[in-house]
Amino acid sequence: MNAVREWSTAICLAALVAALAQGLAPGGAMERMEKFVIGAFIVCALVAPISRAVPRLSLALKGGGSRAGDSSSRLEETVDSQVRSAAQKSISNLVASELARKNLKCKNVRVDMDTNAQGSISITKVTVTLDAKDAARCREAQEALTKTLGIQTEVLSNGG
Repeated sequence: MNAVREWSTAICLAALVAALAQGLAPGGAMERMEKFVIGAFIVCALVAPISRAVPRLSLALKGGGSRAGDSSSRLEETVDSQVRSAAQKSISNLVASELARKNLKCKNVRVDMDTNAQGSISITKVTVTLDAKDAARCREAQEALTKTLGIQTEVLSNGG
């Protein structure tokens, strides 16, 4: 709060000095140069307190860096888990709709995913479990899902 008070005091004093200089300066050919110099003075008066606060701000950031790093890594982990969850739900919905078109019901969909160093998620395998009554159609479902998803798909029945 003290920094804001100092800044506002500097701005007020700079405005007073600028008004005094403008009132005392003679008009004429140098009037444009006078306005330029007064404007530059006001800008410097606005920036000077900020430039003094920047080293304090950077020291404060260095001191609290571990907390910021922890928050950042927690945020990154949360985002990664949300992206994985969204991808898994999307694939599960796609599998369910494709099997519904074939009049099959899936009991479970497991998506195996891997994340590389750049943060890209790759889906390595999809495992689908069908009802035991649809065991004879596992091969048909596997071919349809592999074609639709474009990735390795394994279809099992609940009965084995």
